Amino acid sequence: MAEPDEISLTLPREREYQLVAHLVLGGLALRHELTIETLEDIQLSLAAVLDRTTGDDDVTIALCVKDGRLHARVDPVDLTTELNRSDEGTELSLRRVLWAVVDDVQVEPGRVTLTKNVDGAKVAHG
Repeated sequence: MAEPDEISLTLPREREYQLVAHLVLGGLALRHELTIETLEDIQLSLAAVLDRTTGDDDVTIALCVKDGRLHARVDPVDLTTELNRSDEGTELSLRRVLWAVVDDVQVEPGRVTLTKNVDGAKVAHG
């Protein structure tokens, strides 16, 4: 089986550049025949993370479909405190948003990886 495609984008942090990431994500979804619901979920989660990036440095987004899962890695971003905060009350926190739309969230120092199950997707092309 061929290695999965990984697309990596390095963009300025300004919000208007997020559209480029969403366009590339849409192209990846089309290539792998993902459902519109899956695309919307990963776009929502990616936007929520990108909205919380800070600083002047560029942000890198890596997208990959492998083993029936779509992975979206964002760095540098530090969401450890926000994602480890307990959800109390009715606030719509980042933690609640992410866990509602993706299947796994991995937080590492300076990096967040979002994973969405996409069973039935084309996972590799030869």
